[in-house]
Parts: sequence; structure tokens; C-alpha cells
Amino acid sequence: MKFFSQGLVILSLCLPGTLADVRGPVYPAPREISTKSSRVAASWNALTASLDKALNQDDKTINATMKRLKNLTFSTGMFSLQDPDAETLQFHHSSPTLNGSLGVKKVDADSIYRTASVTKLFTVLAGLVELDAQDWERPLTEIFPTLKDLTRKNEKNPQPLHQIQWDQVTAGALAAHMGIPRAGVPFHPDLLISGQLDPATLGLPPLNLTEELAQYPCLQQDISKCTPEKYIAGIAANTPAFAPWASPVYSNNGFTLLGVVIAKLTGKSIDQIYQESIFKPLGLESTFSNPPKDPKLIARSVIPGAGKAVFTLDGGISKSSGGIFSTLNDINAFGRGILNSTLLSPTRTRKWMKPVTHTADLRYSLGQPWEIYRYVHPDSHVVTDIYTKLGDSGAYSAILVLLPDFDTGFTILGGSTDQPAKAVAWLTDLIIDAIVPALMEQAAEETRERFAGSYRSTVDGLNSSVTLSVPTSSEEAPGLAISSWISNGTDMVPVLSKLLQGTGVRLVPTIAQSGPPAQVAFRAYSLTDPSIGNGLPGTRLFSQMYDISDWAATLDMTTYGVEDVTLFVFDVEAKHIGRADAVTLPAYRARLARQK
Repeated sequence: MKFFSQGLVILSLCLPGTLADVRGPVYPAPREISTKSSRVAASWNALTASLDKALNQDDKTINATMKRLKNLTFSTGMFSLQDPDAETLQFHHSSPTLNGSLGVKKVDADSIYRTASVTKLFTVLAGLVELDAQDWERPLTEIFPTLKDLTRKNEKNPQPLHQIQWDQVTAGALAAHMGIPRAGVPFHPDLLISGQLDPATLGLPPLNLTEELAQYPCLQQDISKCTPEKYIAGIAANTPAFAPWASPVYSNNGFTLLGVVIAKLTGKSIDQIYQESIFKPLGLESTFSNPPKDPKLIARSVIPGAGKAVFTLDGGISKSSGGIFSTLNDINAFGRGILNSTLLSPTRTRKWMKPVTHTADLRYSLGQPWEIYRYVHPDSHVVTDIYTKLGDSGAYSAILVLLPDFDTGFTILGGSTDQPAKAVAWLTDLIIDAIVPALMEQAAEETRERFAGSYRSTVDGLNSSVTLSVPTSSEEAPGLAISSWISNGTDMVPVLSKLLQGTGVRLVPTIAQSGPPAQVAFRAYSLTDPSIGNGLPGTRLFSQMYDISDWAATLDMTTYGVEDVTLFVFDVEAKHIGRADAVTLPAYRARLARQK
């Protein structure tokens, strides 16, 4: 038993290799985003300088992608929980196609854009604020009598291929695009109803338009006045794409219905809900759930081409899917509010910011309604999860991007008559490629200043010390490395190296508290050798798991006197950069003071 325990301790501290396999931040979030010395500011400024130069070139000298970006009126900017001045990192472009006679002539951070499907984040957050947890799991048949009656009728002749199982659809399923199909007349195009094509050219049979229209009560009046009852009557008999919770299908229809659900359960209008649960608490004074009508607001609004009709379109009941108008300043404040758990408890925010399902691509997952991208750093292969919501409504496109590992994010709001969604997506790629590596570099640099160095016991007769360092080369495994470690007179590094033929232990930040006292907990974890399994047949998905998955194999695995042997707790300054002045190793009953 003694040797088994010793082996567990060693395994939990060090394994040979080069790469980290712990999900989450490698370093504490950087505090200097906007300063002159910040690598993030330098990368942002270099990117925007290049953009400015390219956007001012003659059309004949730029490619089609840049021409599309030039035709996009847009506002973009960063924000950070650690550095309020990060919001000075902005860039605005007013396209020559901007209709200045109807709206703003030169955009800035207070210009008003349609946010399109970024609205869906507002809708889910409003629901999280207003509803109880059990409401998210309540079948829609318990909320809408029409759906309950239809389900009872269908039970007599069940046809799951052709009938939505309304008693299995919940608000949670709608929020994850796993409840009902995309189609939902009148807010989704139908080839017959639109009349834009001859059905015969697509091999479709003729249908009686009058009979088809009769199925959709909302088409018989102004769409903006469509009531929940009439809307539900129009979609109740739709054919499902998948069974509930089977596979995600992007559904504007689902979010229209989600807005109806939240309004029904709270007894409030969706406008009142947005105002009371989000706009007012976060101070979003230039964010609206209805098209602005005040001439002063219209003068601040982005209206591409002759698109006033598009800008002022009232989506009515569909506003919970894509009806919010806002500015760069307000969307950034909204993003900060999410990262900072201003409206939800930190626990509920963390639960919300997780995948609900995956897509067929390993790089993309989905939440409620997060579109989650897994960014892999080229040198270290560390994964940074990027939480986003993209919006596209014809002449308008927008995206909110959150980087929880760095307490940072950015927004792009755009409008154009030339495929704005493609331009916004390309611009997002440019910003991600510029700032994510810079954020990692800045976090490493600040960690070196805040935590790296030598720590030694001040207790007479206790020979305990540790020296920590941060790699200076991108080719080295990232993290706060243990360069040397003496524990109660035992030199740990040679012992570990001899037994395991390698070193490589790193510390990863896990929990921080602002105080008092201000502290940051780190856990020691092993590194992963990316060559494990190379040259062997098969994928080795299962036999490799304990070699490369520290969450299962080594992290928080062994205790001594009930204290985790991998736990390092740093005492840090509450102000300025949060420099560490001591580290406590609870399992070793030692507190080590930082040496000057």
C-alpha cells in the first residue's frame, strides 16, 4: 500500500511530455489589454492599421473579399473584465454605400444596428433571469392547450415521421435548436407562398395557394400583429426534421416560440421582459426591441443603401428570434455582463456557458444558443473555447464573441447590401487570428511577473522551497512550470525525473477569489506526449485516454491528510497586477514566502 500511494503521488505530479490536456485557462486572465506595452493592443492596432490601409485603396487594387468588406459599414471593438480601457480598442468603417440621407453618415460606437440573431442570446438570458429551472424542462403541452389537444389527437394515430412530439419539446430544447424544425410561416420562406418561382421548374406539383394559405392564420393580417395563438396554430402540424433532442437544426421558428413561452410563463410581454431583466440592469440605453422611430435615433441608425424598409421592419412575435437593435457600446456591455455574471449567479453562468450538443465537425459545438468554436493554438495545441452568437438578417450581420479563458471578448456589428454575413465572418477570422495568440502571450508575460520566481519557507529548520518559471519559447509547453522543488529537505525534481524518465509538471489556475484575502488556486498537472500511439494501428481512443486526459488520470487524484497534493494556493495583491507574495502547499503544511 505504501508503494502504491507513493506511485499515485508521483503520477499525479509529473509525466513526460510536451502538451497540456486540462480544459480551461493555462494562465490567469491578462489584466493589461489596452496599455502601450500590451501584446494584445499591439496586435489589435496592427490589424486595424492594415484594415484602414486596405479599405482606403482603390477598388481596382483589392480582391473580391476585401471589396465586400469595403462595402460593409461596421463597428468592432474589444472589452475585458480585467481592463476597462480595453473598450478603447475599436475600429469603425463607413461604407460608400451607406445611405446617409436616411441615417448616420459616419458610424461610431453609439451607432444603432440591427443585431439579427444575436437577439437569441438576449432571449435565453432573459429566460434564465425570469424563469425557474423547472420551467426549462416543462413540456410545451403543459403551457399551450392547443398543443396539448393536438398531441392527444395524434396519440390515436401516431406518425412520428410527420408529427412533432410536442409533449417532448421544452424551452431548453428550443434554446438549443433541438426542439422543432426551422420552417415557420410567415417568418420562414415558403416557395409556394413567396410566389417567386414556378414550382414546375423544381419538379414540384401544383398546389392550391388559397388552401395552403388557410393553414397559416398569421398570413391573413399584418404579420407584425400575429398573435401567439395564431402563430402556434400555423406551426402546430409542421413536419419535424428530427425527434426532440436528437440532433440540432438551426431554428428561428424555435426562438420565436421560445419568446412566446417566456412571455406566457411570466405574464409579461417580451418587450417588458427585455427591458426589466436585461436593458435596465445593464444600463443598455441604446438597445431596443422595436424599430427606433425617434428622429434622433434614426439619425444614429445604420441604413445600408435604400434599406429603410428593412431597418424599420417590425418582426412582431418573431422579435425574440432576431428583433433587437443595439450599438457597439451596448453589446460590449452586454458581453461584459455575461462574463461578469451580473444578472446570473456565477454557478448558473458557468452552467449556461457549456456545450449542449456537438455538430458533425470536431471544431464546433452548440449551447443555448451558443455557437462554440474550438481554437487550437498552432504551437502548443492548447484549446481555447470561443463562445459566440452570430446574426444574419439580410442587410445586417453581427457577432458577439466571448473568450472566457481570458475574461475578454469583442463585438462586430455590420450592415451592407453585399452579403454582410460573409464579410463579418471573414472579419471575425482576422480578429481571432490576431488577438487570441496575443492574449496567450500577454497572459504568459503577466504570469511571469505575477507568479514566477523563488519561494522559500520562513520557518526555522524547514528546508522547503519552490522555483517557478514561465517558458519564453512558443515551442515549449505553456504554463507555470516547476523548475525546482525542495519539500522538507527532499529534492523532488531528480526523484521524479529518475522514476519517470522525464519532468514537465505545470501549474494550472483553477479558482480565484478577490478576497479578503485575495488568493489564486493552482493545481499541478502532467503533460501529454503527442507522439503517444503514433505508428500504431487504429485510433486508440480508449487505450490512450489515461495517457492524454489529465481530468481523468492525474488531476486532483491523491491527498495527504485530506489535502490534495497537487494544490498550490497563492496569496496575491488585491490591487494593481495582483503580484503573488507567498504560496501555500496545504498537503505539505508549508507556506513559502516569495523571495525578492
